[in-house]
Amino acid sequence: MDFNKIPDTLSFKEILDHGCSLSPTMYKKIQIKNQNVKTVKELLDEEHRYQKGNEPGSQWYVKKSNKYLLRTKSLQDFSYLIYPKGDCIIPINPKKYANIRLTKGDILLSKDSNIGEAAIVCSNECEDKNFCSGIVKLNIKEEYDNYYVYAFLKHNFFKEQLNSLCPKGATIKHAGERWMQCKIPFPNQKNHRDIIKLISEHVQMIMAMEKAITDNAQKIFDIISITLRSNQTNTEYVYEYPTISKMLKEKRLDAAIYCKEYEEKIRLVESFKAGYWTPGEYGFSIIPGPSLEIKLLKTRIDSDTYKKGFYQLLLPTNLSEYGTINKIQYIGTKKQLPMLKKGDILFGEAGFQKGRSTVIVEEFEKCTTNAHGLYARREDNDLRKSIYFRCIFDWYRRMNLIDLMAVGGSGGHFSPEYFEYIKIPKFDEDVIDNIVSLYHAPNTTPYDIDSKDYSKWGIIQLDKAIKSLKTKLTTILDKIINDEHIEIDFPKELF
Repeated sequence: MDFNKIPDTLSFKEILDHGCSLSPTMYKKIQIKNQNVKTVKELLDEEHRYQKGNEPGSQWYVKKSNKYLLRTKSLQDFSYLIYPKGDCIIPINPKKYANIRLTKGDILLSKDSNIGEAAIVCSNECEDKNFCSGIVKLNIKEEYDNYYVYAFLKHNFFKEQLNSLCPKGATIKHAGERWMQCKIPFPNQKNHRDIIKLISEHVQMIMAMEKAITDNAQKIFDIISITLRSNQTNTEYVYEYPTISKMLKEKRLDAAIYCKEYEEKIRLVESFKAGYWTPGEYGFSIIPGPSLEIKLLKTRIDSDTYKKGFYQLLLPTNLSEYGTINKIQYIGTKKQLPMLKKGDILFGEAGFQKGRSTVIVEEFEKCTTNAHGLYARREDNDLRKSIYFRCIFDWYRRMNLIDLMAVGGSGGHFSPEYFEYIKIPKFDEDVIDNIVSLYHAPNTTPYDIDSKDYSKWGIIQLDKAIKSLKTKLTTILDKIINDEHIEIDFPKELF
């Protein structure tokens, strides 16, 4: 929905104020029907409206520490919570740690770089974290619901307002205090308190589900690590420098597969008592994604929304760290493209999304990827084995083994031929079932809005529920913006 519009009429004063220019874009302004609005500034505590972060400087960044710094990139559009992956959160020297207490419900807003992005603190996971000077913590007045305000900060309406207030053309934008001029609308109908409560509950459910996804991902990693470490052969290990014969056998001098870190980590799988499979032995073939260059396709139309006959495009850049899909794009072309199907595993092949992966757990109509994606396919479409392989591969990524195996700069490449370096441990069937159920658990519990216990939900089910809740929440917020009546009673099933 576009809120920054050209008005239908102009006053003489407006024309004179713009130097008698009649360029339509000069008169663009945010227009909504609901006039029951308050600026963000009006919602903040008058004595201490916000707290600005502290930037110690890169010279105080260290490799390991018990104190951390949240950077602006830890606030992402697709996540309600602080995004913890990559270099979003970096260790800092404890001497430069400012004791800024972050507690549950605190709202963080980026005013520099990725301006307008926001995140909310879910629990006590931020007790050891500062935030950089490009982030501010909002001190909302007690009479306003934090989660209601946060819902609108995550809505496109807030970002459109902020972008319209900031100077155009800058590579890195700085919002200063302009974000305080942005407006938050409130419902006008008689049961407005119930509407605010409903929105607040939706936001808190999304937060709880996002936290459950991170917990499940960590459980999968821990199960794999503990099972490997507790079932090692008793062979004593001493690191040795590579021999000429070993390098001739591997035929690779373009990766870090001979270093001590790689040898110590890969040994956990190689010395597993029950042994291991290679992907080929486990029944997988690795297939590169198609090139979507215009010179090959001849015709190509890109879209962010569904169009009849278009392909759904799953890009590695839109894969999350947890094995979910943040965004689906669409591409229209006459050329027949190879399609992904149920049971395929999609991997990021290049760049900083290298090693991220997801499993196609249900049939997609006309679904493909691009040349930066690889997919693993089984002839028997065994979904359980696909999920297990994906979880093992993600363990390799989190252990930094994928980066050590890959070649090249700017994130590097992990080509199909390198997959034979991935060794899949032969875990017991009950351990595999436990891992698989944490990722995908269909039909194990009612998936509805009244559910409070997400312990039996898989990552895929939690992600589907979050997307459903966000869609419902956006519909409610759109109606508030347009001053339309909102019915509180709606189906409780999430999907």
